[in-house]
Amino acid sequence: MMKFFKAFAAENIKLKHSGIRTTAFILAVIPFLISTGVSIYKYFTEKAEATDPVYIFFDTYNLAVKPFIGLFYPLIIIVTASRIAQLEHKNNTWQLMETQPVKRAYLFNAKFFKAYQICFYSIILFMLSIVASSLLSYLLNPKNDLYILNIDWLFLLQITLSLTLGTAFLLALIYVVSVRFSNIFISIIIGFGLLLVAPILTFLKLLPKWFPTIILENSINVQSDLGYWFTYNEYLSIIAMVIILFIATFWYVYKNKKWWITNKSSVLINYAVPVLVLFGFFLYVNHPTQILQSNETVIKGTVPENSMISTIYLLDGTMNDTLQTIEVKGNHFHKVIIDDLPLKKYRLAWWSDKGEAQASVLLSKNDVVEIQFPDETKGQDFKILGTRLAENSLNVKLGDDLGYIKQLADKGSEDNAELIIMLLKDSYKKDLKTVNKFHTSDNYVIRDDYTEIIKNELYYKYNLIWMQYKDALVRSNPKNEYKDKSIQDVLNIDFKPNEDFIAKAENTEYYRFKIYELLSKDTSDGDILTKYRNGLGSLKNPTLETQLAKIILEDKLPNVNDLNEINRYEELFLPLIKDQRTHTYYSKFINDKKRLTIGSKALAFEAITTDNQPKNLADYKGKFVVLDFWASWCGPCIYQADYFEKHAIEYNKRGDVVFVSLSIDQKESAWRKKVKLNDKNVIQLYAKNQKALNDFYRLSSIPRFIFIDPEGKIINSNFPFPDDANFKVMLDQVLPKKQ
Repeated sequence: MMKFFKAFAAENIKLKHSGIRTTAFILAVIPFLISTGVSIYKYFTEKAEATDPVYIFFDTYNLAVKPFIGLFYPLIIIVTASRIAQLEHKNNTWQLMETQPVKRAYLFNAKFFKAYQICFYSIILFMLSIVASSLLSYLLNPKNDLYILNIDWLFLLQITLSLTLGTAFLLALIYVVSVRFSNIFISIIIGFGLLLVAPILTFLKLLPKWFPTIILENSINVQSDLGYWFTYNEYLSIIAMVIILFIATFWYVYKNKKWWITNKSSVLINYAVPVLVLFGFFLYVNHPTQILQSNETVIKGTVPENSMISTIYLLDGTMNDTLQTIEVKGNHFHKVIIDDLPLKKYRLAWWSDKGEAQASVLLSKNDVVEIQFPDETKGQDFKILGTRLAENSLNVKLGDDLGYIKQLADKGSEDNAELIIMLLKDSYKKDLKTVNKFHTSDNYVIRDDYTEIIKNELYYKYNLIWMQYKDALVRSNPKNEYKDKSIQDVLNIDFKPNEDFIAKAENTEYYRFKIYELLSKDTSDGDILTKYRNGLGSLKNPTLETQLAKIILEDKLPNVNDLNEINRYEELFLPLIKDQRTHTYYSKFINDKKRLTIGSKALAFEAITTDNQPKNLADYKGKFVVLDFWASWCGPCIYQADYFEKHAIEYNKRGDVVFVSLSIDQKESAWRKKVKLNDKNVIQLYAKNQKALNDFYRLSSIPRFIFIDPEGKIINSNFPFPDDANFKVMLDQVLPKKQ
């Protein structure tokens, strides 16, 4: 071992005038120069002070880390490993070292670890440059409580160690290639080839998760969901490095020897057996696993300080029905649920200093749900952890291509049949691959029960499109060649759906399929609602009957504004809902809808202007009112505000219509920070009777636009968004023509 350290120390002499370290360190500080330039530019161009807290350290880190890990650090690895090996090729010292068989392995590996040391110093220099850039930015910004430096030294240490370990795989690969080929351009081309091919393979969903550039990127961008310092990426990187060095060292030591005759036992013991053991360990670490269930059903977590979160509600997945109320005490909550919850998606809801928020959560009996709330002071995002970590982390939308396929299918042209079949098959395979390859940062995958739900969901989603297309074909050509082709034939699968399983999961794709299937069997001349009712009445499963009635009410009723039509929905479908809790909810849902139909009296808002003048709906009597419910924390609201203002500029010229932007922020101060004080076209108000407004107008989501006539009666309680072309069309249809 002493010989190895002597060889390692000797490398400093060789590198003294090579410029390799200087090049690496310059590349390491370029992101610092970029972030510093941005800070100086903001100092001279952005005069407005912040209205929300600015966490300078994390802002600086996020700005600098992308170019560093995306370009400059891989460049450091490639250039450093290539040039260290190239020095020996240039001086022809690789051959000289071969005359020293005892030290050959030491010398070979000493050069690698010297390259590793340079990379490690580059990482430290980069981290220190982030601290320096943060300090500079802090000094340039105004001195007030909103600009917070808060350098997280423990975070920097963890990232430094993770990236150091994540470097090993790619560095070893480039180093070995550089030793094997004397032409430096070969190793550089291979290095950049690895960087360039990764996005292409990612797009094609062919990139393995152990790919060296992916491991390098994940080591700094992906942190453990379970609070560990390292994820499986870092362990894979180290194991892969050791395997590569073992194999390369064996090749270098024995390349000019007939080892299979003279050194067979030595090779087997010193190289072959360790490599096989390490390779098996690599496969073991790379192999994903599933998180097991608990013995009880628990929802727990910690809320950030001063977040004002006092209560968390567990809601039904579709209905705004509270299933559990979870009290927060001392910033902590821990609720044991004794109810038998079926495996499906529910919703979590809470009020914080940023307003109302909701999140979808999947759980079932004996699952632990741990909620991680966003915390800017820690650079922490919202996550749902626990035994369903993988399921709740699956944030990809399956069936992204189905919109285009459905457009083709709706045309009902037989000419598109083969194209539709090909697209359905390719999209289905892509969806299954997405589910099967998905894993968390700690290498956990979706449990089998939810995988089964997803497979059933995809089956019915694709089957619905195919059935609708076949029905369209039959109308134009009853004898078309595809009329007897099943979805199994189209997708080339041997999958038998489990209707009981998917029905219990309350999967809307399955319910919509069943509704269409029942509808397609009805050849009578009745209207659509009668056909719906007859189809549901033919079912022998009361649970399924209830669920299908719910879906019809949820899908169809929001777009109905005629009172007689709403009464028909109530008469036909409410009796089919057998569950008492669900029946009560939809009975209220229908009554609320009746209250919001055309001609109903609008609930008057009680509000204040930006200069604290009281305002209510009666102040605008005699004028049409376009009412916008919004909040400062609502991104879509902010997006729609500009379109709302553009319409206001156009229609204000009439004199008989006003555009009112009514904030339902929990805190008046939050509204005042975001409100457009210079907006002379939209009336900016802050609502004081928020609970009454929320209950009356059913403000389950915002933005929400309501159109009210000059007498204070509702014209439309669910008006299109301002960026929708129908917004102007529907306004023009109602507003009287100007002479």
